[in-house]
Amino acid sequence: MKLTANPKLWKTGKWLLASAAILGSVGLVALKEEEKSFRDIVINIDNQYDNYFINENDVMHLLTEGGTEKILGAGYESLSLKKLENRLKTHKFVNGTEVYKDFKGNLFVNITQNRPLARIVRQYSAHAYIGTEGQILPVSERFTARVPLISGPYTDKLVKQDLTETEDGRAIYELLRFIESDPFWKAQIAQLDIDAKGNITMYPQVTKQIIEFGKAGQIEQKFKKLKIFYTKILPGQGWNNYRKVNVKYQDQIICE
Repeated sequence: MKLTANPKLWKTGKWLLASAAILGSVGLVALKEEEKSFRDIVINIDNQYDNYFINENDVMHLLTEGGTEKILGAGYESLSLKKLENRLKTHKFVNGTEVYKDFKGNLFVNITQNRPLARIVRQYSAHAYIGTEGQILPVSERFTARVPLISGPYTDKLVKQDLTETEDGRAIYELLRFIESDPFWKAQIAQLDIDAKGNITMYPQVTKQIIEFGKAGQIEQKFKKLKIFYTKILPGQGWNNYRKVNVKYQDQIICE
């Protein structure tokens, strides 16, 4: 008696065998994953803006919680990559993190840094930086950023919270962003002194004229008037003819 294979049963059997093989492979990979341990840590810190507020030692200190948790030699299954990323984010100058692993025992740590827009200088209290997102950042003994200085009585109020959290803070933040975004003003404005009422006096890098700017409002209009002063009035009247220029009043440029 001749037996004939059922095509449907044959296809079903092939599918079951293939599924078993795949499940076996997945189980083998999972088993190998559990057996792996970290052999090296590869740290990459993005310094594209020449900021060096955090180094590899700082990163290792954060990853290991001050040396209390072992990374090298630890098994893959024993460490949460998300937890490591969250530890790194506790550093004020860490803007973004990416932590991942490969199959060779390497742990990769990529970090982007916060970048300062200005440095707050106070006579009797700690200095601070203002970051590109308006956040208040600590200063570092290791590195000093070349950014405009902010001084004056108003600085005590300025450091209490991130600039984006108050209306006056946001106005000053927008002023700093405007200066930073324009190559001419970025090179020219060296310091902003802010009095208790929020009136701003600017000190230029090159010329000697003090700039009475007023409150941090009508930013574009005031800088247009300043541009007229630098490009038309000073060349015509002499670079040392004036000691002060006032642009805080609407439609006026007052030179003294």
